[in-house]
Amino acid sequence: MTRRIVPVIVGLVVFSLILSGCKLPASTAPEFHQEEPMTTPIVIVTEELGLPPQDEVIDEVEPEDPVPTEDFFAEPTSTPLPTIAVPTLTRPAEYTLQEGEFPFCIARRFDLDPQALLSLNNLGPNDLPSAGTVLQIPQTGSWTAGDRSLRSHPTTYTVQAGQTIHIIACLFGAVSPEAIIAVNNLQEPYDLSAGQMLEIP
Repeated sequence: MTRRIVPVIVGLVVFSLILSGCKLPASTAPEFHQEEPMTTPIVIVTEELGLPPQDEVIDEVEPEDPVPTEDFFAEPTSTPLPTIAVPTLTRPAEYTLQEGEFPFCIARRFDLDPQALLSLNNLGPNDLPSAGTVLQIPQTGSWTAGDRSLRSHPTTYTVQAGQTIHIIACLFGAVSPEAIIAVNNLQEPYDLSAGQMLEIP
């Protein structure tokens, strides 16, 4: 009989434990406190690419203007004008008068003392030898009668009807026909036309 009572007692104890467990207050739900969302930092590896670390501030550098080459500044060059050599006038031993020339014109041109030129050629101040007359040229003395030039030059001159290179040279006094021919690149027989423009050196 004792063996029968033991299982019954054990059963009662188990049953009472089950009942007591049912009477325990229900567990409360866990409370969650709302906090600011957390961010997980991401590390960017830039060393292998040779880039600067992301936390460094890089100053923006404006691209420099390309350095212009010398050709950029080069200005267009004009073809230089050829230098025209004006013949050097030297005193000859004698001179043959051309159409439109006279002794005082020759004295101015060659820087002669006009009285010495007239005396050497037995001429008076009012004598006008004809073209083709050969004058002896004094090798000493110089022009003493004021300014050798009759007109200012260098300048330009408009040819009048009937004028020759020798006549125009006498109009300017201290200019030789050879100089006018050279600067104007004239060719023989040096014929001029009315209205033609000449450079007078």
